[in-house]
Amino acid sequence: MTDDLQNDLSQTADAAGIRGFAQPAYAGVADAFARVLEMDASGAALSVVVDGRTVVDVWGGVDPLTDAPWERDSVTLAFSAAKGAVALLVAQLVQAGALDPARPVAYYWPEFGAAGKEHITVADVLTHVAGVPTLPIETPEDLLDPLALAARVAAAAPDYAPRSARVYHVLSYGTIAAELLRRVTGKDAAALLRERVAHPLGAALWLGLPASEDARYLPALMEPIVPPPPPTDTPEASGAACAAAYRSTVQIVPLFERVDGVLGTEPVNGPDFRRALVPGGGLIADARSLARAYGACVARVDGVRLLDEDTVRLVSRDWLGGIREPVCLPDAATTVRWGLGFEISHPLNRMLGEGSFGHSGMGGRLAFAHAPSRTGFAFVGQRMMFPPPGEDPRWTLLLNALAAV
Repeated sequence: MTDDLQNDLSQTADAAGIRGFAQPAYAGVADAFARVLEMDASGAALSVVVDGRTVVDVWGGVDPLTDAPWERDSVTLAFSAAKGAVALLVAQLVQAGALDPARPVAYYWPEFGAAGKEHITVADVLTHVAGVPTLPIETPEDLLDPLALAARVAAAAPDYAPRSARVYHVLSYGTIAAELLRRVTGKDAAALLRERVAHPLGAALWLGLPASEDARYLPALMEPIVPPPPPTDTPEASGAACAAAYRSTVQIVPLFERVDGVLGTEPVNGPDFRRALVPGGGLIADARSLARAYGACVARVDGVRLLDEDTVRLVSRDWLGGIREPVCLPDAATTVRWGLGFEISHPLNRMLGEGSFGHSGMGGRLAFAHAPSRTGFAFVGQRMMFPPPGEDPRWTLLLNALAAV
């Protein structure tokens, strides 16, 4: 960091405890981050990469549980931003000609074709229309053995007719996609992320945090999850999909149950979950690394380009084909666009508009690329907020500031 870049942030840092840098043109983005830190009252980080160059890299705040400050190398759970990381690995295989989105999953993973799943395609999985949103698990510990879990998923029948409705595959997306990666390459998703993304970019991205990195971890902070009520009065045609959407949401509740009501003791913050390969929601990262990874999808970052232009166009177009969410879900009328494994700009997550692709994470994490401006963006923090879909005030502050540059 140069003195000039540090000085660019000096006034904001004095006011809000922010460290890092922002180029002069992006001072408004750093100011917006200062407001986010005040709102969150905990640790967080923001990074923006444009045309391969980091233009914003700021962090600050303090863990309210331990008074430990968010340092330059601090990391936390990015939750479903993991799906974007897995989608990136899939996209690299598609780019290499090793994986065809139109082929059945069973072409690469024969066991998956059991129980009526023989026609489910790779693209069906990546767009959440495969009809298998629930996992055959009984306790959170069942998530810790990805090979055994994949075998259970392969043997199970769909929850509802594939391609009849779109239901967000909360954790099954990662289980299926990661096993596809393993079947094609012989390596698990954690190794692929390390070898194909993290190592080339010098990035702090893990699907399974090594014990040697535990000192960097600051816990995810949230209020206890209240299970949603089961769906009622749903049309018969949507009944099975609505029931599956409910079950897949309820399945994750035990992951957030505190010990004796103490914040920070949830299983997701514990060492077993941190170590495990949970490709649907277990990514541990900082904002800098996610922004560099997405920046390298649309431009060279330190000489590294992860996706070529053709692949960017392929993964960032709408693959959902008009398949809608069942009417029991409150946002059924709006989330009707999805890329090849990535969120693309839609009313509940506009990012920087058309040409954006990436993935949000539970509680307000957000990381994406915007191809037209060759931008990589990431916001990661401890505090988890659950405003109505599409109304996270932190996203509004940060993205409005960035769009104004």
